[in-house]
Amino acid sequence: MIFKVWGTAPAGALGPLNITYGSDSDNRDGAFENGKFEATLPLDDDAMYFSVTAQLQGSGDIHCSVTVGGKTKKAHAAGDYNICMAQLSSGLLGGWN
Repeated sequence: MIFKVWGTAPAGALGPLNITYGSDSDNRDGAFENGKFEATLPLDDDAMYFSVTAQLQGSGDIHCSVTVGGKTKKAHAAGDYNICMAQLSSGLLGGWN
């Protein structure tokens, strides 16, 4: 799995862009550096979903994505304290959607 966040996100009064990524059973914090964040994790076949969220701290314009098994979901957030969230869920018959 690949988790990504990119764009412009100045630190605000509450600190830098807040990034969380992982699965339904494993959440981690990410660090936004030089306009991007990227992390990989091994595939957990028991996971119900994989997601990445990034919350702006007062201003900015960001994109985020999560990729599992060749399938990618993307999202976007701009301004204020808006949240970018991309998630892929395991399908009932296998695969990711």
